[in-house]
Amino acid sequence: MGRIISIAVFLMLITASVSIVSITGEEKAEKTDDTVHHAAPPALEGLSDGIDDAAHFRYHQNDSNIINWYEWWYANVKGDDGNNLLVEFFTFGNLNNPVTSAVGVVMIFMKSDGSTFKSLKSYPFIDYTLDYEKCNVTVTEDRFAEYGGNYTITYHNTINDVSLRLNIHSVNRGINAIPTREGVKDWMKWNIPVPYGKADGLLEYTDKNGQHSFHISGRGYHDHNWGISNEFTLEWDWGEFSDKNASLTYGMAKFGDKPFEGGIYFSNKTSTAAIHMPDLNVEYLKWDKICGFKKPTEVHMYGSNGSFSADVTVELEKVYVIGIGRVGMPYLMGKMNGKIMVDGREYTLSGSTGFYEHHFFNPFG
Repeated sequence: MGRIISIAVFLMLITASVSIVSITGEEKAEKTDDTVHHAAPPALEGLSDGIDDAAHFRYHQNDSNIINWYEWWYANVKGDDGNNLLVEFFTFGNLNNPVTSAVGVVMIFMKSDGSTFKSLKSYPFIDYTLDYEKCNVTVTEDRFAEYGGNYTITYHNTINDVSLRLNIHSVNRGINAIPTREGVKDWMKWNIPVPYGKADGLLEYTDKNGQHSFHISGRGYHDHNWGISNEFTLEWDWGEFSDKNASLTYGMAKFGDKPFEGGIYFSNKTSTAAIHMPDLNVEYLKWDKICGFKKPTEVHMYGSNGSFSADVTVELEKVYVIGIGRVGMPYLMGKMNGKIMVDGREYTLSGSTGFYEHHFFNPFG
């Protein structure tokens, strides 16, 4: 889901805003217009495997609280060599006003030793385009695009000479996830075009230790979030785990005193299934303070809707810190164990690794 990443990005942007110089070191274009304006009537929203993965801002740009708009395209790779990668193309705020919005790309390389390399490109009046028919987002020369169910992601930054080219080849069927109600003050949509895919690519960058080149290969994941919400009223849990036979993704969210919406979602090459709240039960078995934040280190989920039942446990395996220096948000990697039954067929998950998030205010409580 990547919302922890969005908060970390927000903190990095706030930190960088004390300087007039762009945090990317690139020249800012002097522009008074913005590429997001559209004169044509709304087109049909793009679908990949029946999953909506196109942009959505223009359909909501006249909403009274559009300042709380967000939309991002998120992807990660769990590397075969123990190195992991995360990349997100994001938009925040009223995109019709460059002063009250933010657009950019964040990339985080999470090494097998627990260290991270972070790169962020975002500054006022940045060039970008949104596609309202399919996933095809550009930020300067960078692109997050879908071609026949497969995805190509490119990212470059003159700071640290960053160059990334990543391909994610979809394997399992996509998922229409959290069902929410639009037209209220706070709402969100969350789709998973690639719950499990094969990823390959090349990452190059320089740092104080010299030049580095990493071949990226492993299990890929891509989801897409959009909506209008105040971060301080939103609570959520999210996680994604997969192996060669199946993927299991969960996501539950609530605004204020509203009930939780969402559930747990199964996918393989031929079918999908879901258990929605309140048929899904969630038990937090163990907690710990991580970077000052209270986070679950063991979560038990179980439930059934008749044709699909699940009984799985997520345990913390590794923590990465996403932020500036030693200050940041913990990003959690876990392993899932348990069994699921779909249409009479049993699947066993044994030590399947993936990322998970937990965000309940007060996060320090």
